[in-house]
Amino acid sequence: VLEDGNCNGKICVVEAAIIDPKSTHMLSESKRFGSIPLEIGFSERPSFVDYLTGGCKVGLTVAIDFTASNGNPMESDSLHYYDNEKHNDYYRALNSVGKIMAVYDSDQRFPVWGFGVKHGGALNNCFQCGAEAEVKGVDGILKAYKSVFQPGLCMSNPADFTEVIGSAASYASFQLGAEQEKGNLSYTILLILTAGNVENLKETQLALEQASQVPLSVVIIGIGDEDFSGMEFLDGDDSTNRGIDITQFVRYNDYDRESDLTDALLDEIPDQLVDHFYQRKLMPGETVKYDAAKVRVQSADGLGRISSFLGSF
Repeated sequence: VLEDGNCNGKICVVEAAIIDPKSTHMLSESKRFGSIPLEIGFSERPSFVDYLTGGCKVGLTVAIDFTASNGNPMESDSLHYYDNEKHNDYYRALNSVGKIMAVYDSDQRFPVWGFGVKHGGALNNCFQCGAEAEVKGVDGILKAYKSVFQPGLCMSNPADFTEVIGSAASYASFQLGAEQEKGNLSYTILLILTAGNVENLKETQLALEQASQVPLSVVIIGIGDEDFSGMEFLDGDDSTNRGIDITQFVRYNDYDRESDLTDALLDEIPDQLVDHFYQRKLMPGETVKYDAAKVRVQSADGLGRISSFLGSF
């Protein structure tokens, strides 16, 4: 039997009590035959930087809302309306948010999915955008998005995230397994861009609860000015009913400056990544060597701040 003190995750001395195996009160002082002091190491909780420099690969997946709540893409008031002179809200969000998030993707290849479209009369809530299963760079994301708008497109309702969350969870699990064979770890970020509320909150909560078992964060970007109360509910700390919050909701129109948008998007991901691996006793690997001459330092914004996905160190 080991008895530890207040170790707080650091190196501490514990005591191994030698007890009478026939005793029903195993920790009773009267049944002890002696004790042996043991020094057991409990390493400090690793930081997000420790995981990144220890070889953890971060991957990005993208899911786009094509439901009818976005409006007819042929009409100028639609969130999907596009002309050569002015990019629509989705395009701008994909471009700006994609550039922020893509920096941390290990191979710059991204699955891009859509939801809320009928194909052959059947509602499809997770379909591949574009000709490739994984596109290259942010330009590839934008090209895949635009490729969906073809004759015969039938936008439907309501918004349903459960299938893309399930697909992202499967993708995250597969990527982790592939990297663990190489002695590394992998973490996936699902970026969902949507214009409206989900109606199946309970089903979405269940999907998030199941997804919390794999290395996955879900970032929901609200496009437009519709009611997003359901999204804000999903972003609650107890949204999975297990106290594991893997969801972050951000209203795109609330942020004028890229630095503020960056802070909002990446506010919770570092802790979510560390929590997932540390709770499962999956520690960072050896620090990856890097060329200091190739390190890029982000310019400060108007307030003299530097936004960093790596947090403070």
